[in-house]
Amino acid sequence: DVTLLNRTNETLQNLTLELATMGDLKLVERLQQYTLAAGASKVIRANIKVSSTETGVIFGNIVYEGAGYAERNVVVLNDIHIDIMDYISPATCADVQFRNMWAEFEWENKVGSNITLLV
Repeated sequence: DVTLLNRTNETLQNLTLELATMGDLKLVERLQQYTLAAGASKVIRANIKVSSTETGVIFGNIVYEGAGYAERNVVVLNDIHIDIMDYISPATCADVQFRNMWAEFEWENKVGSNITLLV
């Protein structure tokens, strides 16, 4: 979640949170544009898919147009370094629950293909 707060006296138009990832992180959907009135705030949620335990980095910009500006303004955000191992902790579950989760995980990583072999 990213909270944007317009602390100016102008309405910010076409406001967008642009995110890019490096490593085994992937943005799930493209974020939409907003108009943010003076003094208003907006919480933007960005879903990111993690595909391994490798460390990843999220880069971001806030891009907007204000009243009277001929071009777009860009605010560069600090990089966010994510180590997934910081969020993983040991746990227990029943055998049946583990087998169900394992089957679901295995299914997500299967890719169907048709191959013709000539011998």
